[in-house]
Amino acid sequence: MSKEKANQLKEEGNKCVKEGNYAEAVLHYTHAIGQDGRNHVLYSNRSLCFLKLHQYYYAMEDAKESIKLKSDWPKGFFRKGEVEFAVGNYTLAMMAYKQAELIDPTDQGIKVAMLKTTKEVIRVRKEERRQPWLYGGVGLLIGFIIVLADQFLTDKPSIQNIVLQILLIIVFGGMGLLVLKTYKFVIESQQSSLLEEPVDLMKAMNGEDDLPETSSTETKETDKKPHRKGGVGSARQRYKMGKS
Repeated sequence: MSKEKANQLKEEGNKCVKEGNYAEAVLHYTHAIGQDGRNHVLYSNRSLCFLKLHQYYYAMEDAKESIKLKSDWPKGFFRKGEVEFAVGNYTLAMMAYKQAELIDPTDQGIKVAMLKTTKEVIRVRKEERRQPWLYGGVGLLIGFIIVLADQFLTDKPSIQNIVLQILLIIVFGGMGLLVLKTYKFVIESQQSSLLEEPVDLMKAMNGEDDLPETSSTETKETDKKPHRKGGVGSARQRYKMGKS
């Protein structure tokens, strides 16, 4: 009965996917997984929906679960490749597609995806070779312009030594390369963050209170401490009697 219900929910999810209603499809597939948690197709389908909704972490998790449930099924690896491609990890995407191709060498969809990924890998490698020259060259050009402006647009040039002028130009070239390195770091950080688990706001709101609470043990220990009878007034009276 559970599998029949799961198939019914899967068909409803498939219908929503065809209509482009991916959020509702996720709900149907999730309910179907609740009925049949060992169905690798359900995870694959939900992975596609999460991908369309740009929920890359959940899309990757479902793709991995699909592979875990049926490692000889090519579409699980294909889904994983699609997620890697979407976040810009083209090399990892190619690896996933190749695993899918090993299982089913006749699948044209896999071949098309591999061709598309190959083009992106080539494009990225060309950019990586060209970028140092571009950023470094722009830095050198800016340094050269500053030196020329100092020589010809000021009454008294501040940098007259030719060695210092060359060093200034080189420094600006190095700054251009530093900008490139920073840019690459930001891009890589953004790509990796796309696959990080989102913050569960409800869990965070219902988490432990930041304010420390007194434990029952501490309360009992406090209650056990001996209290001096009479307080401050009694102490003063005893002091006066002692003097007399």
